[in-house]
Amino acid sequence: MPAPRVALTTRATLLAVVICVLVLTLAYPLRLYLRQQSKLSQLVRANAQAQTQVDQLRTTVGRYGDQAWVEDEARRRLHYLKPGEQAYLMPAPATPPSTDEAHGGASAGGSAWYGRLWSQISAP
Repeated sequence: MPAPRVALTTRATLLAVVICVLVLTLAYPLRLYLRQQSKLSQLVRANAQAQTQVDQLRTTVGRYGDQAWVEDEARRRLHYLKPGEQAYLMPAPATPPSTDEAHGGASAGGSAWYGRLWSQISAP
């Protein structure tokens, strides 16, 4: 009876080898497919973000046709005035010097030497 057992083991071994070869043959293309699907989903998200930005920019460009909006932007950004109007500018609030600047040293952020010199010259 040992003969059929050897034949069964040989068949099982051959079957296992064939299955391993099939798995190894399909593993690399499957990995490429999954990588491509991941890249495709990233590109779809990037495309959606870009499309949203394009829509916002088109809306902004569309506003340039509205004369009232253009005038408002010129007043706000460029401080334009209509003839006969007067502008009042408020000075920026003075900030007290830090302890380093009070002793003549540069602060951690550091301002340029000519800025410190000018502020000392212009101070009363």
